[in-house]
Amino acid sequence: MDQFTRSVFATQTGAAIGNVTGSIIGGNLGGYRGSFMGSVIGTAAGAMIGASIVARDQKAVERPREETPTPSPYLVIKDIRLQDENWNRIVEPNENCVLIFEIHNNGEKTAYDIRPVLQGLEGTKQLTYSSPLIIDQIKPGDGVLYKVNLTASPNIKTGDANFEIRLDERNGYGTQPEEFSIKTQGRL
Repeated sequence: MDQFTRSVFATQTGAAIGNVTGSIIGGNLGGYRGSFMGSVIGTAAGAMIGASIVARDQKAVERPREETPTPSPYLVIKDIRLQDENWNRIVEPNENCVLIFEIHNNGEKTAYDIRPVLQGLEGTKQLTYSSPLIIDQIKPGDGVLYKVNLTASPNIKTGDANFEIRLDERNGYGTQPEEFSIKTQGRL
């Protein structure tokens, strides 16, 4: 759930619980009027409590923005794209292609021994790709263009080939896995 949906859900849940609880307590203490007032007050209190809990949780989950310099390496993968022989951006039978992506260091320290880890998920059985090469270092503010050779077998099927990519770095400043997909076209 995204932040807005969680906030709405928590507010509505808190309001509903507060409404019922306030109505019961108010009814026991002051009859119909007490029930009504307890319901109104409980709804408002429950909504505020529900919203504040989600807001507090969101602050704990936030991570530094991609462009904010940090006192360590901060690696980012950008602009994943496919370059194929006939330039239609679709992998076809027996076609030799290149996956290209950029690796940037937006941190304040040099990143060392960066190893891109590419893993095929769904639709990649008929694709072969080159083993990763280790990048010696990326200095703060610099980036490199990284290429992976990709070849399709004659039996490739039409659909999407889904991949996951992450970066491992010698001192543990790698990236979380990121998914992307490319189009494939079988024989017509």
